[in-house]
Amino acid sequence: MEELFAQKWKWFIGLGVVTLILGCLALLDTVLVTIALVIALGVVLIISGFAQIVHACYVKEWKGFLFSALAGVVYLVGGVLLVKGPVIGSLLLTVFLAVCFCFGGVMRIMIALKHKSTGGWGFLMFSGALSVIVGIMLIAQPVTGLWFIGFMVAFDLIFIGAAWIQLGFALKEKAK
Repeated sequence: MEELFAQKWKWFIGLGVVTLILGCLALLDTVLVTIALVIALGVVLIISGFAQIVHACYVKEWKGFLFSALAGVVYLVGGVLLVKGPVIGSLLLTVFLAVCFCFGGVMRIMIALKHKSTGGWGFLMFSGALSVIVGIMLIAQPVTGLWFIGFMVAFDLIFIGAAWIQLGFALKEKAK
């Protein structure tokens, strides 16, 4: 299979370069990226909520009608709130992420402690501790939500871009 893709190594490098450039551009204004992402999420929720309400109206006889319609209303209202107030939305999303980081980190620490006899438990413990620290930092300073989400997206784009470029060069070597 690699031989098939080895002939297309330039596409992998091209994707990597584009992704890397987009990540670097996102780093220039992480607040703008965060707000754009929150607005985009709001639009998706509005469309989804509207679709769910329409669906519920077409299946009024269904036992799940009320819950389906209510879920659609919640999505719709949540989406409108995010579009109208992306700054507050980003702060709320950051607090939610902070809680998720803390909870996930504590769970990984507990799993690591229960499996000390297994290799790799230390890295799992470190990963959990790091998540808890990031979560606490975000809870202590939720205003960081204005740049944190955009920064994480930029960070991901830069590293995945670098990974695509590396894969492209590895495939180039196979093509020889």
